[in-house]
Amino acid sequence: MAIQRGEKPLAGTEILEQLVQAQNVGRHAYFFVSGEGIEMPNGAEEESGYVIDEHGRIFSFWLGWDAKRGVPVLETWERVDSEPHWLDEPEYRRALETVNLA
Repeated sequence: MAIQRGEKPLAGTEILEQLVQAQNVGRHAYFFVSGEGIEMPNGAEEESGYVIDEHGRIFSFWLGWDAKRGVPVLETWERVDSEPHWLDEPEYRRALETVNLA
């Protein structure tokens, strides 16, 4: 995916998708994503949540701002284990279905 240049900035979801794709996770789905109420200088909101890939790997992320470079970044990107109670959550089950794990 190319980085968009010009007058219209990338929406927060497009920025997040570009950064996640750069992690080479292949086919993936998001779950438990929430806005953090912090607006970045580009107008997008900081977000946190989880990504699951087609291999069942789960990553916790925080989309934030790198003030030194003046760009959005994944301030947090770490592999985590699933929690048993997540199976009770429709949003998590939809993510599993999206990557063909359910």
